[in-house]
Amino acid sequence: MLDLIAIETRQLRRDIVAVIALVVIFLAACLAVANGRALLTAQQAGREAAAAETAKAEAAIAEKFAEPMEPTDAIYLPFRINMGIAAPLPPLLDASAGRAGFDSYATTANLRARAATLFKRTQLGTPELLARGSFDLGFVAIIIAPLLLIGLGHGVFVADRDSGTARLVLAQAGGPGRLLLARSLPRLVLVIAPLLLALGWLLMAGPSVPGRATSALSWGLVVLLYLALWWAIILFANTLRITAEPAALALVSAWALVTLVLPALITAIAQIAYPPPSRFEQIAAARAAEIAATSAWDNDHKKPPAGDVAGAIADLRRSVAIGTSVEAAVTPINQAFDDRLERQQTAVATLSLLSPARIAADALAISAGTDSASALAFRRSAAAYVQALKAPMIQLAKDGTAITTAAYAALPRYSPPPPQPAPFAAIIYLAAASSAIGLLAARRFSGIRLD
Repeated sequence: MLDLIAIETRQLRRDIVAVIALVVIFLAACLAVANGRALLTAQQAGREAAAAETAKAEAAIAEKFAEPMEPTDAIYLPFRINMGIAAPLPPLLDASAGRAGFDSYATTANLRARAATLFKRTQLGTPELLARGSFDLGFVAIIIAPLLLIGLGHGVFVADRDSGTARLVLAQAGGPGRLLLARSLPRLVLVIAPLLLALGWLLMAGPSVPGRATSALSWGLVVLLYLALWWAIILFANTLRITAEPAALALVSAWALVTLVLPALITAIAQIAYPPPSRFEQIAAARAAEIAATSAWDNDHKKPPAGDVAGAIADLRRSVAIGTSVEAAVTPINQAFDDRLERQQTAVATLSLLSPARIAADALAISAGTDSASALAFRRSAAAYVQALKAPMIQLAKDGTAITTAAYAALPRYSPPPPQPAPFAAIIYLAAASSAIGLLAARRFSGIRLD
């Protein structure tokens, strides 16, 4: 068996198609690694800047407490408190960027903050962008690698049948099973090895992030199963009584359908079925609530004299009351937005059963910690933290008391949500699909007739 594999390996070294495939996968992996490293560097720098801003804000508050304050300054101090909110660095975002490239990962919580205005760059993403993704190592594995496998394997057996040498080749190999195994392993290694080497380099050169090694194992397993599924499909195509050219056309058509058409179509259907509420509606509701709350407060309360403690307390209570009214007005719209996004994710997960490429891409994003569910969990935890932070400061405003050092120290600090579990469902799906199609192809090869 090893002799057969060695013979096939030597033939691949002289095959111009194999050489081109190796060059393409190598260059694509290098470009993907460079893009991943650039994104990782930018994300690290952004989080470091956010941490520095948080430390600066806390130092400023500490200075305020360390010095004697005017009574009015002590009353207004809650308005100057800013607490940082930052998502942890995804463990493998340099391999699969997912939503990391266009979702906010850091913001500031304070007494004026609202869930609707925490993240200014949050977006659902266009169907084309979500389906295609950025040019990272996951893109190379999902989009480019299957196409290279098709180029290497579309004629792995039908070419011998077309030339009339199939019977001789099978006799020399000792059967179709040995022949296919000898021809499959070198071709799979040629495509998969550069991907795994690139993943290993990212793992070694990247930062020490909790769960990074486990994420890399999950990521690599998904890639292996996904490409094994494609190779099973290629072998099945070689059992059909067609020539190499129609086999190549059929496989490329299947590749285009599974990797390009269906993922974009699935995302578009989900967004059409569950469109999010208009952001303009949210802005209009917030503005209307602010105007109504301001008018109601000013009508019900006399304007206090400025510059004394009573005036500061009244001003603080006024701001808190208006903010609470605005928050109550936009909360249903925010909840509807998150609910629609969650329904979109559920619809996409269901429809993705039609597209192994979409399932594999989502599984890679989950492994990397850059999936939509992780982004939604972060936004929800940030919104919950804002409410938890504002509650004691609002109570101080209602009581008309200044915040103390002990009260400031007791304010909650942000804690990120737990990471998403490994994509076991996707792994089982890919393993079952590749095994089923591979066994079907093996069964057809065992009963193949060459007359």
